[in-house]
Amino acid sequence: MRVYLGATLDDLDSSDGLIARPARAVTTSLRQALGTDADEEMAEYAALVLAAEDSLRLLADGAPLRRVVAAADVPDTAATPGEELARVHVPDLTWTDVVSFHVDSGEAHVRDLLERAVAGEAQAISAVGEEDLLWYDVTERETLLGER
Repeated sequence: MRVYLGATLDDLDSSDGLIARPARAVTTSLRQALGTDADEEMAEYAALVLAAEDSLRLLADGAPLRRVVAAADVPDTAATPGEELARVHVPDLTWTDVVSFHVDSGEAHVRDLLERAVAGEAQAISAVGEEDLLWYDVTERETLLGER
C-alpha cells in the first residue's frame, strides 16, 4: 500500500527514517468520497493533498516553512485504518520504505503564503492548497536537508 505522510524538513534529518505517525492512503472511505468517476491516480493525488494539509499543521511548531509529504510503500497489514478520511496509522518507516518526497518550492511567494497560513489566515490556507508540491526522489533527501 502506498501511504503519504505529512512531515517537515526537520523530520528528514533522522538517519533511521520516519517515526510512526498517522498517514493518508487510498482507503475505502476515500474512494467513496471521490465517487465512481475517480480513477486510481486521482485517488492517490487526493491522499497526497490530504497529507500536505497534515504537513501544514506541523509547520505551526516552528519547522522550516515548506510542506513535505513522504510517499512510502508498506505492506497492507502494516497500515491500520484511522477514523478520518483516508487516514491510516503506520509504524516507524526506514528510508528504504520511502519512495519519494513532495515538497513546496522555496520561492518567496510560497514562503509568504505558508507563513500566513501557519498564522491562521483563511485565504492563505486556501491559496497554499493550490500550490503544487515538487517531486524529489528519496535519494535527494540530503539535498532537501541542505535547503532548510
